[in-house]
Amino acid sequence: MSADVEVARAAADPPADTPGGIDLEFRGDIEGLRAVAVILVVLYHAGVSWLPGGFVGVDVFFVISGFLITGLLLREHQKRGRVSLAGFYARRSRRILPAGMLVVIATILLAHHYQNYLAYGGGAQDSTTIDAKFAALFAANIHFANIGTNYFDQGLPPSPLLHFWSLAVEEQFYVVWPTIVLVLGLLLRRWIRPTVLVAAAAATVASYIWAVHEVNVNATWAFFSPFTRAWELGIGAVAATVVIYAGRLHKWVGFALGWAGLVAIGLSAHYGGNNFPGRNALLPVLGAVAVVIGGASGIGAGHLLAFHPVRAVGRVSYGWYLLHYPPMILLAGILWGGPLPVHERLLISLATLAIAFAMYFVIEKPIRRSRYLAARPWTSIAMGLALVSSAFVIAALYHKGPFG
Repeated sequence: MSADVEVARAAADPPADTPGGIDLEFRGDIEGLRAVAVILVVLYHAGVSWLPGGFVGVDVFFVISGFLITGLLLREHQKRGRVSLAGFYARRSRRILPAGMLVVIATILLAHHYQNYLAYGGGAQDSTTIDAKFAALFAANIHFANIGTNYFDQGLPPSPLLHFWSLAVEEQFYVVWPTIVLVLGLLLRRWIRPTVLVAAAAATVASYIWAVHEVNVNATWAFFSPFTRAWELGIGAVAATVVIYAGRLHKWVGFALGWAGLVAIGLSAHYGGNNFPGRNALLPVLGAVAVVIGGASGIGAGHLLAFHPVRAVGRVSYGWYLLHYPPMILLAGILWGGPLPVHERLLISLATLAIAFAMYFVIEKPIRRSRYLAARPWTSIAMGLALVSSAFVIAALYHKGPFG
């Protein structure tokens, strides 16, 4: 959910080193694919009946993140001969934390203000503040797995911060994977791409085998665990190591891959199912990979995905993902005492999309493109830590504290 256009511009090797000469430095179609992913998730949360599997948008996001982050790391290694972890985490801090922590804090304050109405919508203020602590630390997935949350049980009062589980999985990936790439680059500098390919492929296979096993043993942990989700990010990483060869594909092969991938994602969203992230997750995940590889050929579905309005939604997809869910849950308790009707959820979705655009231009973009912060990685990291600490402290204070 959090990989951005800045990363997309650095997601692949420059044209001179790309077989077939395809310019992969910026992939507008991937920005468009992010729009497809977030729209599926938002419509699923809105309760649209013909998209019972819209949650697969998260699986698509994982593939995109694995692809973009690995491409960024490989490109940096190619240009500089090494990977800077400080630079990586500084960029992530500027991109992810301002909007993320703002939503956490706003949710805490709203839950406190309307606590008398929250018999539905997070259960109660205390429940919301507990969830907020873990969301602020990007450990929401572990928290929801520990308390036995069933993501698919719409009959229970969900947490307004439930959607932070997927952000936590991505952040946990960001903690581990760049360090692995750094070490591999130091040990095998001249063979970094094939080495990363082997490492990503091995991790992907191991994680997928574990996911298939775990969904039948403990479905809750299988859904939320970073170990069972790693293969979805890993397969995106594999794609990042081989995408430079996409220029060798016959143009009609790329055309077929792109459209087949979109159809696969759409079918998975329409028919839904369980067994996630096991065998049923293969369809949307491989579909996303097909779109990524096929789009690098320069024709096909990429033209639709790169259409300006589609890309515009993709550009604000992170903010929209953050913003759309809490109002659906909090307003459900305030106004209805139960789930909101579908049409009201759709209205909330449109309203939060407008807010996401505003947040992008007022908060996200200025911070991400700040020359001052870009020139001072450790300042960016310190800013991020301060934001995380603020959200955590506010959650702690409102949880049976002086504001309780």
